[in-house]
Amino acid sequence: MHERYLIEASNLSRRFGKSRIFRGISFSVESGECFFITGPNGSGKSTLVQIIAGLQKPSEGKLAIKLNGKEILESLWRHIGFASPAMNLYERLTVYENASFAFRGKDKSLINHYISLFGLGKHKDKEARILSSGLRQRLRLITAMINSPGIVLLDEPGSNLDVEGKDVLFREIEKIKKESLVIIASNDPEELKLCHKGIDLAKQNS
Repeated sequence: MHERYLIEASNLSRRFGKSRIFRGISFSVESGECFFITGPNGSGKSTLVQIIAGLQKPSEGKLAIKLNGKEILESLWRHIGFASPAMNLYERLTVYENASFAFRGKDKSLINHYISLFGLGKHKDKEARILSSGLRQRLRLITAMINSPGIVLLDEPGSNLDVEGKDVLFREIEKIKKESLVIIASNDPEELKLCHKGIDLAKQNS
């Protein structure tokens, strides 16, 4: 049976103290769809993605992530690839070691494949701490995609990437969205064009 993922959000709200970030967010997205989350700075895009990833909890509402009709209640991380400009890398590990640490498969050739694909071949023996911001972002994207997860969550994926880096990113998104469930949090019009549907938090919070 082909794995089918479904994310259903119902009336999600998030507060920090007395400050409300967003409220009443509802949507559904499934495998084979690319979904965008957009909105102005401070509207809660990154917070919502982190809730979906299981890194934060909503203040109110229900989020259900299902695989073949059954809700995933544990080990959610096994199903998700996540990348964000704020995501920490293992600074003292090399590019290859970071990718290898993230990789859960048996075919080690895929590690070099992704490193080459994202243009990090000549940097693979460099420690992450000395990479430029753009190269660090490429490495984050590798760790998100290298296991071909059923759910791919990308928070501002094109952040700090040059034209070449964005071309690689967009090609990969076009490829993986055919079967995976992809969510992109962004204000970049080119990134939003990759998606089938989505929500604007500015409208949701108005």
